[in-house]
Amino acid sequence: MKKIFVIGIALLALVSCNMDFYPSDSMTSSQLKENPSAAVYTTDGIYSLFISNQPYKGSSDGGNMYIRHLFQLTESRGDNISISGHSTDPFLGPYRYEDVDNTKNKYYFWWMGYKMIYAANSNIDGLKDSYSGNKLSAHLLGENYFFRAYIHFNLVSLFAMPYVCGRDNPGIPNRRSMDYSQTTRATVGEVYDGIVEDLKDAIKYMDMGSPRGDASYVSATAARAMLSRVYLNMGDEHLEECVTLCNELIAKAPSKVKGEYTLDQLEKYPEKTWDYDETIWCIHHIYPTDVPSTEATIGSMYFTTDEGNNGWGQWYWNDELIELFNRYPEDKRFLAYFHYDPKAYDPETDNGKVMVCWPTKALDENDFRVTDYVKGVTPSNGDYIVTTTDGKTYTAKRERVNGYTRYFIERDLTGDPTYFGGKTPVYIRKDVDEDLGIRSSQYVRYYNSKFSGQDGQVTVSSPVMIRWGEVFLNRAEALARLDRDEEAFADVNLIRHRAGVKGDADFTTANYRSRGYESSLDVVLDERRMELCFEGDRMFSIFRNKKKLDRRYVGYHPWEVIDYNDPRIALLIPADEINATDIEQNNQKK
Repeated sequence: MKKIFVIGIALLALVSCNMDFYPSDSMTSSQLKENPSAAVYTTDGIYSLFISNQPYKGSSDGGNMYIRHLFQLTESRGDNISISGHSTDPFLGPYRYEDVDNTKNKYYFWWMGYKMIYAANSNIDGLKDSYSGNKLSAHLLGENYFFRAYIHFNLVSLFAMPYVCGRDNPGIPNRRSMDYSQTTRATVGEVYDGIVEDLKDAIKYMDMGSPRGDASYVSATAARAMLSRVYLNMGDEHLEECVTLCNELIAKAPSKVKGEYTLDQLEKYPEKTWDYDETIWCIHHIYPTDVPSTEATIGSMYFTTDEGNNGWGQWYWNDELIELFNRYPEDKRFLAYFHYDPKAYDPETDNGKVMVCWPTKALDENDFRVTDYVKGVTPSNGDYIVTTTDGKTYTAKRERVNGYTRYFIERDLTGDPTYFGGKTPVYIRKDVDEDLGIRSSQYVRYYNSKFSGQDGQVTVSSPVMIRWGEVFLNRAEALARLDRDEEAFADVNLIRHRAGVKGDADFTTANYRSRGYESSLDVVLDERRMELCFEGDRMFSIFRNKKKLDRRYVGYHPWEVIDYNDPRIALLIPADEINATDIEQNNQKK
């Protein structure tokens, strides 16, 4: 990585000349040792790098932001979203698990990640001998240890195989000092060990200091929560430590995060995330200063009021995720963030009829599935009879599946006789305007507003990186993996109560099997999917538990099931890095 790092260091020094960054973010570690108080500016410079849009090798792109690429590279590779395929954005390759080594999302993410690591290393080197007796310096030192750990974790999670596939697999270059003389790929285990050590140091030093402000800044609480996340990914050997950390955190958690949220609170949460008790750490965007384009934000992929001018609205809810929420209509999380295309559905003219949809093979016999549908349908004895445009008539029949009502056509219309035993799942949705509600007559638009509403902007938010909902679920998952089911369900039920799902909906050791679950862990993973959907968690939750990622649903991606050890999970390292250093490339062949 010598050549790329030389470029990165040089550009770091130029940032203050060309961008509205703090002047001191280009200081060297030796200069910091002479003037430790300047570390507040160099540390704030790292916060800025999460959301900055900098030229890469002289080329600028409005969509190049570390935070945007992080959310796209993580969430798109799970099973929560359906993408229509109508985009020039490079997220399509990772979404389809069809990787190339020269796309801007990956090379910018890699380059900016190591740029932030270099800045953190410089700050650590300048502060580690001068923090004593100074609470601000101690906290700043801890913040930089946190950043070094956090960026290494993101990189190893995306560019290497999951930890549970083996500690000795190739990881990423480990940059935990100012020595940049050589570049090799450390093992996955070595990278994780460094992350754990850095987070422990982050906790130690931030505990000595004082938090610097609202949830826009990292804190010792954020470091502990992050460490609990890391422990979950490291197999089973650190589960007790994960539980202990979460116990300490939850004992001091704000009382509001343990009680029921109102629908209004959930709806307004994305508008001001840094000022809510639920947030432990978020990336604060100040509008319009930190938003070069409202079409180049996380929210722009999920929502639009005017396609291409106010968001793109190209990432939709997966039907199976919707069905998971539909088991409990009172779930406020779904009520807050699920939206029909506002141009396509008018609740005031709802005539009670529905649209019946199901997955079917694309007309060109490609490897993806699209939505077939019939509008204006009314129930017949509880079932739905539909006649398609080619004159075929089917009956979508009710079934009780694991205690919940679902609908199926008793024929294989997906082209996969193993899917639901050869039956085709049918989804009952509200009628929408056909011309506006269906994209290219193949995909139904279901929008998500989890990243919308800040400063009155449809596509702007300050995305939450760590929050209390995850901490409860981290403990629940660790407890379930330790076979402490009753305790795990207590955390699951707390999360559900916050969303207004309670009473007979509670999970117990006596009823979870009757609801179709084989283990308490499966209950936790479903709840985790609902609570943290669209937040970049799902893929990692599946693979660290050695589960299969079932991507057999409508969307412009292969109809397939991905194993936790599939080599395509590790993204290809950017070609610029390989060419500069000749480090080993990932092998994605099965």
